[in-house]
Amino acid sequence: MFLHELKSIYRTLLSPAFGELLRIDDSDEDKDWIAVMLDGEREEFFVSLYGTDCARLFWCNECFIFDRRRDSLVSSDTFGEIVYERPFSEEELPQLIQSLVLRLKDCTYLRKEERVVGRTPSGWDKIRDYTILAKSPAPTKERWQLGNITIEFH
Repeated sequence: MFLHELKSIYRTLLSPAFGELLRIDDSDEDKDWIAVMLDGEREEFFVSLYGTDCARLFWCNECFIFDRRRDSLVSSDTFGEIVYERPFSEEELPQLIQSLVLRLKDCTYLRKEERVVGRTPSGWDKIRDYTILAKSPAPTKERWQLGNITIEFH
């Protein structure tokens, strides 16, 4: 899949929720990644896409890693980050990102809790479950789950 196709997919998925704030960085056509800005010029809530099988979502100085080659990542790659630990296809990644982005929209980070539940097959990294506490404009004490990531809205 070409980068322009990825841009179109994410524009279609995210434009309804973000409108004019949505901006896809086209500053350097020679690069092999795409930045999808969700908060306009602020550039504090965005997704970096590295092809069809790897993405990093940045929100409130937290980084969510989605990588189909998860087992090749080591602790220095994932230290302090929130790693999605479930298998996914290239076709599923845009919907995973969309669902998480729509849940985090208009929320702010409070804190995260991590629980080690295993090790990667290489043994070079720990597998974790995460609970993210987020301040929501409409607090519900709701819990939302995406694989090994749980978000509690307060």
